[in-house]
Amino acid sequence: MEGYRRDLAEKLKSAPKEKREEILDEAKQTPEYQIARNEKIQANEEEEEIEGGLGILVKKKTLYHGSGISGIETFNVAEEDTVGNGAYFTSKAEDAIGYARIRSKRERYEHRADGKPVLNDSQPVIYESSVENMKLLDLRKDENLKKVLPGFADFLLERREKRIKDNDNVVDNYAVVLRKVINDIDSGKIRYLKEAAHQAGTAFSDYVKSLGYEGLVALEGGEGVEVGNHDSYVIFSPEKAKVIREQKLGMETAPVKAD
Repeated sequence: MEGYRRDLAEKLKSAPKEKREEILDEAKQTPEYQIARNEKIQANEEEEEIEGGLGILVKKKTLYHGSGISGIETFNVAEEDTVGNGAYFTSKAEDAIGYARIRSKRERYEHRADGKPVLNDSQPVIYESSVENMKLLDLRKDENLKKVLPGFADFLLERREKRIKDNDNVVDNYAVVLRKVINDIDSGKIRYLKEAAHQAGTAFSDYVKSLGYEGLVALEGGEGVEVGNHDSYVIFSPEKAKVIREQKLGMETAPVKAD
């Protein structure tokens, strides 16, 4: 995106002073501007491997969240927890832009019981957020998932036994689910993070917390044409991801991939 930054700088330089702010505001609503900004920021950010590569220490990192709602000051725990229970972010602006478009469309076209849109004036919004001095479990590596699954099975067994004991030895539906996940781990059926994390609800996040991590980072598949395969940073305590900037985006611009 160096070419884009150079062209925008030339455009601003050659424009009358009274037009420059308007040109810049319009540029900020485009994916190209956000992706170029993302690349510039990432050039100065690093993750340090810790504990033999099982985790990473994020000293300071900019993460992105796509939404159809403006004015968010503090993030909430995601309603759909695909790989963990927490607030979801990605390191790439282009992927957050895709999610912003998906969520904006959903809020404009999905309807409440009275037939009205959930939010008829929704438009895509990308949030730039910052996390600092945070330990994350790195599950972008398959070998790391294999390392943590046996311990997770033991964790689930303890939780299941306690639940049954607290319920006067009644085996309820959740206890049945936990037994299935334990059996699947022991038999080697579970090979992907989503299979382990999603079935057991918040238990996987609780287990990761017990290992001393404040969140995790994993790879996930795409969603429609708007989002391809991407990384997901799941922050267990959403308030630790500080909102530093929000930007409303144009409605009709096609998705753009970084060079």
